[in-house]
Amino acid sequence: MNRSWPAIASIMLTFLAPTPVLSQLIPSEKASVSQTIDGTTITVNYSRPRSRGRDSLIYGTMEPWGRAWTPGADDATTIEFNRPVHILGNAIPAGRYSVWLVLRENSPWTLVLEPRANLFHTQHPDSNSRQFRASITPQAVPHTEALTWSFPAVSITGVTLEMRWGLRGVSIPVGIIPTFPLSISAADAAPYLGEYQLNGQRFTVEMRGNALVAIQRTGDSDNPTEYQLLPLGNDRFVQGLMLRGEVARTRADTYVQFTRTDGRVTGLETWADDKKTGTAKRRP
Repeated sequence: MNRSWPAIASIMLTFLAPTPVLSQLIPSEKASVSQTIDGTTITVNYSRPRSRGRDSLIYGTMEPWGRAWTPGADDATTIEFNRPVHILGNAIPAGRYSVWLVLRENSPWTLVLEPRANLFHTQHPDSNSRQFRASITPQAVPHTEALTWSFPAVSITGVTLEMRWGLRGVSIPVGIIPTFPLSISAADAAPYLGEYQLNGQRFTVEMRGNALVAIQRTGDSDNPTEYQLLPLGNDRFVQGLMLRGEVARTRADTYVQFTRTDGRVTGLETWADDKKTGTAKRRP
C-alpha cells in the first residue's frame, strides 16, 4: 500500500497542476496608437483586418458605397481625447467616440464621430445631431496589408492622424488648443520690443510674424539662444525654447517678467523654479 502512494500522488499532481493559458490568433488582431502633444493625448483603439489579396474588393464591395463603415473590425474603432480639439472645422469636446467613414465612389467621404463609443462594427449609426461630421477626401496609398492607424506628422499646433488599408487611406488633421497662446498682436507686443542688458548678456526682443521672440546672446557668440515669449498677462511671458524656428519646450515656472516705470517698460526679470535668475535694464 505504501509503495503505491508515490504513483497515486503523481497522478493527483498531474490533474491539479494549473492549465497553461493558451494564446489564440484571431482574424483581426487588436491594436492601439496614442500621441501626446502639449498635454493633449489622442488615443485610437481598433482591430486590424488584413487585405489578403482583396485590395480591389475592399471599398465598394466588402464595404459598400454610401454606408457608414468603422475603419477596423469587430468592435467599432474608437478615438479618445483628454482635452478639446478641432477636426476639419469642428470643435470636438474631450471624450471617447466611435469612428465611422461613409464611403463614396466618386466624391469625398464623410468622417463621422459618434458619441456612442461602445458599438459593434455592424451597428452602423444613423445620422443624428450629436455626431460630428466632416467631408474628407480619400487618397491613393501604397498597398497596406493590415489596416493601420498612425500619426505621421506632429507639430506644436496639432497632429495628422492617418488611416490606411489596401490601396486607400485618409488623413485627418487634429488641431490642439495650446496651453499657452502662441501669437500676439503687434500692438500688444510693441511695449516690449527692444534690447536689454541681462547679466552681461544682450537680450533682444523682436516680432517675427505674429510671435514675440527673445534672442539671448553672450558676447559675440554666433549661436544665440532663442525663446518665443508666450503671453500670460500682467507683463509676464513663458519662455518657449525654440529649435529650428518653432517652440520645442515650455515650462510654466520659466518665464520673463517685464517691469515698468511710470507705465513704460524699462526692464525685465527672468525666473526659473520660482527663483529670480536675472535682472535686466532696457537700453535707450
